[in-house]
Amino acid sequence: MNIAVSTIILFTFLLPGIILRRFYYTEEFSKQFFKQNFFELFVAVIVPSIFLHVLVGSLAYFFNNPIDFRIIGQLLTSKDYPVEAFENIQNNIGKIITYHSIIFSISACIGYISKKIVRSYRIDSKRKIFRFKNAWHYILTGEFFNFHRAAFDLAEDDVEEVDFVVIDVIVDTKEGAVLYDGFLVDYELSQTGGLETITLKNVQRRFLKDDNNNQEEETYYKIPGHILVIPYSTILNLNFSYYKFVEIEGNEEEVEIGFELIK
Repeated sequence: MNIAVSTIILFTFLLPGIILRRFYYTEEFSKQFFKQNFFELFVAVIVPSIFLHVLVGSLAYFFNNPIDFRIIGQLLTSKDYPVEAFENIQNNIGKIITYHSIIFSISACIGYISKKIVRSYRIDSKRKIFRFKNAWHYILTGEFFNFHRAAFDLAEDDVEEVDFVVIDVIVDTKEGAVLYDGFLVDYELSQTGGLETITLKNVQRRFLKDDNNNQEEETYYKIPGHILVIPYSTILNLNFSYYKFVEIEGNEEEVEIGFELIK
């Protein structure tokens, strides 16, 4: 058996499952694709790969283009390069390319559409079996309110009504603990899946030690700039507030927009 040829055949066989998972774990959940060890990844890939090959193989048979599995067997079991097998591949290279183009396209579509369905209907936050392993995403977006184990239930609003998130961040500095307030812009995860950084805008800050000065009003200082990136390693505490926009009653000609906490 030629090891190089066998490796190529095995990789090609598993590629539909790899593509499906790659298009399912995208954007904020992309790091989950690399979290599993080799054995878990192999098992998670081989099942959808078999399903997709059976599906597309059945379609090929239906259109009178059956797959000749003897060629694959010859490539896997022959000690030398089987001339007959390679001649068959050469004579049918167009059909082979078409087959793999179809199966790879179907794999990508299934992965992409599956994720869209799960995310659009919040199935992942309502059903734990579909939940992604990015716990910070559910906290930062407020989707954790949909968790069955969540002790905080929204009595009047839905998670879909959250328009923006305000975060209070206590950061440890050489001068003492500093409180930063700002609107959440983005976040980054570390290689281990933990929070690496958070990005805020319209940020203001104050030193907590000033609270001991018995001031009547808390003194905040605006931080110039578009965004502020805070490393998670410097963060002592986080507080999240979830807001929605509301219309404020005024005269008939003007409509003012305000905001309030979701309830």
